[in-house]
Amino acid sequence: MKKHLLLLVIIILPSLLFCDTFASRIKITNPNGSLFDGNFKDGSLAAVSYILNDTADNVTVKIIDEATNSSVASITAGKQNPGTNTLTWDGTGSVTNKKYFAQVLISRKTYSSTKYTCYSFVKTYETHSIYTRGVDANRDPNHQNFGYIYAANSDASDNALKTGILRYNSNLTYAGTDTGHPILTNTLGNLNSGGTIDWGATAPWYSTIDYLGRIFASANGNGNIFRMDSDTSKPKLVVKKITQPRGLATFGSGTNFRLFIAADTIVLRAKFVNADTATAVETVAVLSNYVRDIIIDDDGNLIVGLRAGAIGGAGIAVEKYSLSGQLPVRRINAIWSVSFGTGGSPIGFALKRGSNLSSANDDTLYVSVRGVSGTDTTNIGVHEITQLNGFFPESKLIFKPTQFPGSIGGNISANADLTIDYAGNIILFENGNEEIFSVAPPNSASTRTITTRGFGSVTVTTSSSNVNENLTPNDFILLQNYPNPFNPSTTISFHSPYSANVKIIIYDLVGNEVRKLYDNESKKGFHSVVWDGKGNNGKVISSGIYLYRLITNSSKSTSNTITKRMILMK
Repeated sequence: MKKHLLLLVIIILPSLLFCDTFASRIKITNPNGSLFDGNFKDGSLAAVSYILNDTADNVTVKIIDEATNSSVASITAGKQNPGTNTLTWDGTGSVTNKKYFAQVLISRKTYSSTKYTCYSFVKTYETHSIYTRGVDANRDPNHQNFGYIYAANSDASDNALKTGILRYNSNLTYAGTDTGHPILTNTLGNLNSGGTIDWGATAPWYSTIDYLGRIFASANGNGNIFRMDSDTSKPKLVVKKITQPRGLATFGSGTNFRLFIAADTIVLRAKFVNADTATAVETVAVLSNYVRDIIIDDDGNLIVGLRAGAIGGAGIAVEKYSLSGQLPVRRINAIWSVSFGTGGSPIGFALKRGSNLSSANDDTLYVSVRGVSGTDTTNIGVHEITQLNGFFPESKLIFKPTQFPGSIGGNISANADLTIDYAGNIILFENGNEEIFSVAPPNSASTRTITTRGFGSVTVTTSSSNVNENLTPNDFILLQNYPNPFNPSTTISFHSPYSANVKIIIYDLVGNEVRKLYDNESKKGFHSVVWDGKGNNGKVISSGIYLYRLITNSSKSTSNTITKRMILMK
């Protein structure tokens, strides 16, 4: 049942909880967000921006020489919040006419070693209600759309998110091309949404992403399958006139790429010889029951979610079939079957692929399950299925969204779908109560570090005047902070000629310690650290002149101390 509320609220749980965090949308620009002009000689800066899906304990940004893949500068930012974060690079370490990209290292304590933990809860309300079905995330760190989450939205009313493909950032903020909406305007439907795409009467039903980052979407109302090659291109019609297409799955790459389609009570496999048209569509499964969603594991086996009848009655089971023998397979050929009580309905799938992409031994399947009624506390929620390669997989309920504090409660929608992000977190779009959940899996490590890089590079046309680009300093160097005067933050850069313990401490003019900003073993090279204008107590300090001091300790030399002045001006 739809609940119509008034605002969009994102609730981030208290910072006592920690999860697997990663950076996406990493880019180097001018400070105003425009394309980087390559010039540091004039004293201007470059901005390094990125989006965090959750809070990070420690963030380090490295500037990497594209030719040598070596770090030329390191900027330590410390703790940061989810959403867009921006640091500045003053060009230290850069050389004229060389290309650089940014790399972001995130360290974070994990939530739990034993249980799944929801760390972000989004309520979508009256003007931004979700009417989503298929959800998928771009998990390829080398793709320009890395980190984005996509969902097929099937509501054409003026009060919701319109018909088409929605796009969110990793922290579930809007990333659409229509101001104030997550909709990609190039996918807008032609029924009440002002677009040109014929999604049919029931609009896009499912969406999934292939190995090239292309988005496939099924139009259940007219039996067509569309493909969007980029986030700004018009969806192409690639498979025509399929009976009731619903769930989609992709598998393989190059000439071995295949698209699997849940079509009413059967499953089809489409082969693409050229870029735009399916030249062969074969039936690989005849199951005589409603097929809701499908996925292909790392062994190439088909996993389906079944409900009774042709139009979707009571839930039956999740079943696995081998496609390596005689086709089409039928229910008698099932390798295993997992049911959810009496009538619990499997809805959406998300497969967490292990490190061995040639075997399903380390794969984990997540299934969103709808209960027979809202009082079914045994089955409603997200289930984990492991041991996929055996004959007796293990299944357990790992998250109950309707029992989460703040959730409207009751049953979950028959269209609730889920996906996995780059860090392995589960993202559940529950469109009955219009709620989105981010859930971190258990992790045996107390702290986890995830490194991601920006897509593309920038060219430095004129390097910084702070340090001679042809000089490799043999001494420790402490550069003047920039900007100076500053408000509210400034960047302090230094050079270490070899690995050494380096401290940077902020003092007031009478010698009182204001902030111990940096205390780390620093490798040879240029490093930067950002001071946010706060003291050791976490409070913003007053305007004035402050000293910042670099103190080193190494077995290779005596201690070094270098002090400079800076001005905080509000």
